[in-house]
Amino acid sequence: MKTKIFKDIQKKEKLYLLSASVLFVLRNLAGVVLVLAVLKMINEIADRSINNNQLINYWYFIGGAILLRAACDCIADLFEHYAGFRLSKRIRTDVLLKLKKFSLGFFSEERIGELGSIIHKDVSNIEHVVGHLWTRISADIISSLIIGFALFIFDWKLGLAMIAFLPVGLYILIKGTGKTEKINKKTQNKIADMASLFVEYTKGIPVLKAFYENPDFMKKINKSVEDLSEDSYKTANTTARITGGYFLFIELSYLLIVVIGAMLVWNKQIEIYHYLVFIVISLEFYKPFLQADKHWLLFIVARDSYARISKIADHQEVKDEGCNSFPANSNIHFTGAGFSYKDSGFTLNNLSLHIEENSLVALVGPSGSGKSTISNLLLRFWDIDKGAINIGGVEIRDIKYNDLLANITIVMQNVILMSDTILENIKMGNKHATREQVIGAAKKAMIHDFIMTLPHKYDTMLGENGAGLSGGQKQRISIARALIKDTPILILDEATSNVDPINERYIQKAISNLAQDRTVIVVAHHLSTIKNADQIVVLNKGEIVEKGRHDELLGNGRLYSELWNAQEKTKHIRIGKPHETDLVFC
Repeated sequence: MKTKIFKDIQKKEKLYLLSASVLFVLRNLAGVVLVLAVLKMINEIADRSINNNQLINYWYFIGGAILLRAACDCIADLFEHYAGFRLSKRIRTDVLLKLKKFSLGFFSEERIGELGSIIHKDVSNIEHVVGHLWTRISADIISSLIIGFALFIFDWKLGLAMIAFLPVGLYILIKGTGKTEKINKKTQNKIADMASLFVEYTKGIPVLKAFYENPDFMKKINKSVEDLSEDSYKTANTTARITGGYFLFIELSYLLIVVIGAMLVWNKQIEIYHYLVFIVISLEFYKPFLQADKHWLLFIVARDSYARISKIADHQEVKDEGCNSFPANSNIHFTGAGFSYKDSGFTLNNLSLHIEENSLVALVGPSGSGKSTISNLLLRFWDIDKGAINIGGVEIRDIKYNDLLANITIVMQNVILMSDTILENIKMGNKHATREQVIGAAKKAMIHDFIMTLPHKYDTMLGENGAGLSGGQKQRISIARALIKDTPILILDEATSNVDPINERYIQKAISNLAQDRTVIVVAHHLSTIKNADQIVVLNKGEIVEKGRHDELLGNGRLYSELWNAQEKTKHIRIGKPHETDLVFC
């Protein structure tokens, strides 16, 4: 894993990390020199073998060492932070851009809470290890080797005592990390599970409040919390036992120095100053060993984080092998198209459909019949398993993917708005649009008058996903966004299915403006809105069962007629008499 991460670091970042490591080594060695100077000064003061000028020189030297340590520490911190922030920013950007290139199937399989945890927590773990841990570990190890070598030269007997029990301690630590890794991996998965549940919980609070007598979901959350607590306890317990044994042998090594050194002083084989130097400086030698357990645990966490990030980085993208630009003609042909979802069992069978340029085609049918699947296949949110989809005589997989998406606009049933101003939300359709163009699009979308009633008008900030706006207002903002994109093909995915009658009238007028001079595919829920469509395609269980205009399909007495009659009866039940809501597409 270390090698893979290192390959992902850019040359400039490597230079910063290397510089930080060198500066930390200098800081550590400056600290050793500082301690030696203090000990020597104290020894000479005790022996009365120092004059005032020499004492002042010691003070200057000690002050210089302190300033050098501080400077090295400050600059090294800046270097490692800079490298870490650059790396985390690039990983997050790459992950977010990568997500845009996946099929929708990825998002049906992956949990949103887990993806959020990867982008935030896992990337932060990588940043911490690469930007902070590696530089300090490498600096401590290099410093320890230099100090250890110097101490061996200073006194080989005490040097042997210093490392006597280290191999045993390291063996305990390395052997125990296997157990810790397994438990920690399980704990990280439990954290991801709990994060997903909490996302689901917060989104579902209105439902949970309304159906408070059903405690099943709360039991599920409580069980997730309890499982995480239990695994966390096991991790802490195992870690405590391993690190306890490891540190015991580190301390025993130091105890051996104390005992043997004291005996050598007692037998007058070394001076007490000699003994004190070894006792104090050997603590710097032990520094990386005393922190090895923490570093190793952080490394394990980062490795698991990197594995989860790699799961996204290595996931197959929607293949973009097209070399053709978007064709001038927007005739659409589905020829023997077949597709199936892996988990649901739904299959689209041998779909053949022709949509003329600048015509309006409506897709209708029972829920789960394949209406939205057809529009998703056209956008290549998924790729067909067999057959072909052509636009203007060019197979869509031969069209550059970005060109394909740039020339098709979709207005979805569930509108997604960003936490930004209304102006910027509309400009998502065309980032180069002027303010006047945005206002013009808003007027055609029948939302301008409402926007002008807001305190900051077009500069009004929206909450998360348009919090505070009604469903109809959000839908009209999305239509303004579609208008400003101005593409030759338009997909309306049940755009009026979840709004009140007043907003529905506004949206119908806005859609009429939007649909002019475009090839329009309407995924329809309210059949009365598509009576004037050029072609109505009736789907059932992934197959086309009827095609035609409203009047001829109504006269056939088949599925379309059944759906129409069922909706007409529903209107009578709800409001007493039918309510005509025909859309007039120009």
